[in-house]
Amino acid sequence: MKTTVLFRMMVLVAMVFAGIANAELKAQNNNFITNEEKVDDVVVSKVIYRLDGSLYRHMKYDFTYDEQKRMASKEAFKWDSSSEKWIPYFKIDYTYSSNEITLLYARWNKSHKAYDDSVEKSVYELNDANMPIAYMNYKWNDYKWIEESAGNWAMNIQTPVIDEADLLLAGK
Repeated sequence: MKTTVLFRMMVLVAMVFAGIANAELKAQNNNFITNEEKVDDVVVSKVIYRLDGSLYRHMKYDFTYDEQKRMASKEAFKWDSSSEKWIPYFKIDYTYSSNEITLLYARWNKSHKAYDDSVEKSVYELNDANMPIAYMNYKWNDYKWIEESAGNWAMNIQTPVIDEADLLLAGK
């Protein structure tokens, strides 16, 4: 009996500490403020400000869309406080087919003042409901795309429950 009470107290103390730590982490995430610019109900630009007594520019994202209002590209910029300019950071181009979405990632090359050729590629395979079911990641290696074996994984598919009452049945 005493061990059960002691165990319950230890679990309660652990939960209180976890709750406090979680609240502190959430408070740290609230140090950013987002401003979105929309055109025709889609976000075309988003600026992230860091809140540290005052508002400081932090990151900016510009988005383009295709005729079906699917994202075609996402370009990220970092704020350079010394030059007071947005400096390109990376760009992701999206292409769509009937059963795949391909993302090409390119980094800004400061010395060339241009995006390097795509350095990473991600391919999402879609099912008939347009939900991702598989993911492959590739890195560019001079002349060809190299599959990243550690980055390959199959997505979990959430299957809807037909009769929730069946979940509660226990075998004798």
